[in-house]
Amino acid sequence: MALSILLVLAVFITKGDAEVPPPAQGFHLISNTPERGKNSDAFYLYALSTSPLGEEDRVEFEKDGGLPSEIVQTGDIMAGTDRHGCYLKVHAPNQMKSVRYGRYKANLIPPDIEPLTAYSFIKPRTDKLDTQGVYTATIYPLEVGSTKLHADSVTDIGVAWRPGCLKMVWCKGTARIKNTGPRLKLSCPEDAGLYTIRRKRRGTFVQILVTAADCPPDMYWDDVDGMCKTRTVNCVNSGVGRNNADSCICPPFFIVNDCSFTVPPSAESPYVLAFSGPEDITCGGLPGGNEKCKGFLFCYLDLYGCSCAPGWYGNNCDRPCQKGRWGVNCKNACPDGSDCNRFFGMEPEELF
Repeated sequence: MALSILLVLAVFITKGDAEVPPPAQGFHLISNTPERGKNSDAFYLYALSTSPLGEEDRVEFEKDGGLPSEIVQTGDIMAGTDRHGCYLKVHAPNQMKSVRYGRYKANLIPPDIEPLTAYSFIKPRTDKLDTQGVYTATIYPLEVGSTKLHADSVTDIGVAWRPGCLKMVWCKGTARIKNTGPRLKLSCPEDAGLYTIRRKRRGTFVQILVTAADCPPDMYWDDVDGMCKTRTVNCVNSGVGRNNADSCICPPFFIVNDCSFTVPPSAESPYVLAFSGPEDITCGGLPGGNEKCKGFLFCYLDLYGCSCAPGWYGNNCDRPCQKGRWGVNCKNACPDGSDCNRFFGMEPEELF
């Protein structure tokens, strides 16, 4: 089943007396609480553009395996009179809970260029398997044309399952991978693909998407010249270099070409996802949302993959960073070992 909305890109937004570039994420897909228990209520996915929608482009929601129309509901994401996207609400009665799990897609289909696709995931909560917050991974060739992986690649995806649980197997596509155990080894660019951990006789359990870059991490693919070129932009604050451009895809709340600035925060709306003139799109303003993006899994196009919002980590993106840590998946240490704002890395008193 396909659900359509409209989409367009924009450039600068005026906020007050200043022109501010929109967040550098573009079109993306967000899962709200991606790990679901048997008795979980309805959940939301958001296909969101950081710029207002237009009248010619469209977006289509899909799910691998489909969803019955009677368990879904859609609506627009608005900022004033501007439409920024669409939400998908999924609610399944107990006898249909399993149909919720799997990979979801949001396809951006402009009128004159190739479609773009953002992926996100919904998986079951269980005490038998802990994927340790991993939904996606990116691998890079050692050098142009190499069959080996660069050291910056994710080469080992480790999960934890209950000792003695022998009914779980890894698959790539429909083919079972033998002798992996709880760790999946990646060794070459051809290892990219959608991996599934299955439970015998119970079908899909959880999926992990591995994406391969065309070039080493310090290079990008130039479509015009048909070659890899050296990057000149250094991505910071957990930004990720685009596959075919000398620029970065930034985590939520960060903007400009290298992700070096935060979206201008205010005490009213510090967690801004999109600008729309005098109004903003925030996590708290989304249907079923909350002020600080707790439980939000952000999935961007290109090489970024999926991550929690800064300040959170875990399978459900609902565990706050521990003291002294901040940022995406809490992987940054506060300056000088002190405490800092877990979302932005600033001193606590500097935020507002």
